[in-house]
Parts: sequence; structure tokens; C-alpha cells
Amino acid sequence: MAVVSIVDGLDCFAEDFKGISLHGLKIKKAEFESCTFVSCDFSETFFLSCRFIECRFENCNLSLMKLTDTKMSDVTFVSCKMIGVDWTMCDYKSLLSANPLRFIETILNDSNFYGLELEDLVMKECSAKEVDFRNSSLQKADFSGTNFKGALFENTNLEYANFTDAQNTYIDIRKNHLKKAIFNRYEALFLLEIMEITLV
Repeated sequence: MAVVSIVDGLDCFAEDFKGISLHGLKIKKAEFESCTFVSCDFSETFFLSCRFIECRFENCNLSLMKLTDTKMSDVTFVSCKMIGVDWTMCDYKSLLSANPLRFIETILNDSNFYGLELEDLVMKECSAKEVDFRNSSLQKADFSGTNFKGALFENTNLEYANFTDAQNTYIDIRKNHLKKAIFNRYEALFLLEIMEITLV
């Protein structure tokens, strides 16, 4: 099967891309549905007005990728490096029913989710250091096993979110919505320490 080149205006369905490098390139109005990307380098790639629907990324470098007006729905990232991605640049509003994003064993450090509504988000066994989640609605999110060192939570809706085995969850319970959220016992005690409560 011939290798499909990723160019402006590309429209492809159920294609497999392996070892593709678009480092620093700009791709406009390309559409990918049910596609798989393995060991690709899209670091600093600028995706403008593109669509990724039901796609899967494995072992890819997507650091500093730009997603201006790009639609993403039902996309899974496994063992990827995604440092410094600004997820607020995506186009979520024009999707009739945006299905959740899933990050598994992925590095998301220094990324921005400020103000987004991403119910059922999955972020399992990830590194989410210094990530900005302020003013976001992340109800029913699965954050199990993720490291949140330095992450920012303020006015964040985390109702029913699962933080089982998560680390460094510095979340002020007075400034966030945590009804029915799930924490390990140790992390729950850490939440109380933030309020300077002494446990004996």
C-alpha cells in the first residue's frame, strides 16, 4: 500500500501513518478519521482548521504542536510526548457531540486546558506537571496514576473525577468543585493539609 503524504486538504479514512515527520510544518484543512499514527514526529507542527476523529497516536512526539481551529473527537494518545500544547486553541464548539480525549502514559507537562469543558476526559498514568486546569469543567475525568506536580487547579469542576493513585494533587478544596471525587486516603489527607489542618 502506498504511503499517503500528509498535505493541505488531505481527506483520509482508516489510514496508518508510521514514522512520518512534519516537524515545524504547517498543515491546513486536512481531515483524518479512524487513522493511526505510530512513532511520528509532529513536534512544532501547526495544524490549522484540521479534523481528527476517532484517531489513535502511539509513541509520537507532539510537543509544542499547534491546533488552531482544529477539531478533535474520540482521539487517544498512548505513550506520547506532548509538552507545551495549548488545547484551548482547538475548535470544540462546532462538533455536535465531541467525544472525550484519552491520554495514556503520556507526557503532558506545561500544557494548557484553561477554561475547557472536557467531561469524561481520560488522563491515566500520565505526567501532567505544571499543567493549567483552572476554570475547566472536568467532570467524571479519570486521572488515576497521574503526576500533577505544580499543576494549577482553581474554580475547576472535578465532580466524580477519579484521582486513585494520582500524585502531587495540590488542590484547594475551598476553591474547586470536588463533590464525589475519588482520592486515595493519603492524597485525601494531603488535601486537608493544604488548609493547614493538623491531623493527629
